[in-house]
Amino acid sequence: METGHIDIGVENEQYETFSRLETLHYMLVKSKELTPKQILSVPCNACGAAVGEVCELHTGAPRTEPHRDRKLSAAEAVEARTIKQS
Repeated sequence: METGHIDIGVENEQYETFSRLETLHYMLVKSKELTPKQILSVPCNACGAAVGEVCELHTGAPRTEPHRDRKLSAAEAVEARTIKQS
């Protein structure tokens, strides 16, 4: 039946969406567990801060918190290092 084929596609699409959301949730949780050293080990794509430099506001003043994207990048980098060492 044709509808069976369409249903399978929808199920796969729902699984992929869930998988992406699950991964995002995992990375958000992991990003909250990072040390400042781990966060500063990656550059910030949002403000252009280099490795080892703190994130900046658009005025050039230092931010009190790193950008969310930098935290996520750091979590991915830490996870990749952990998997590579296993």
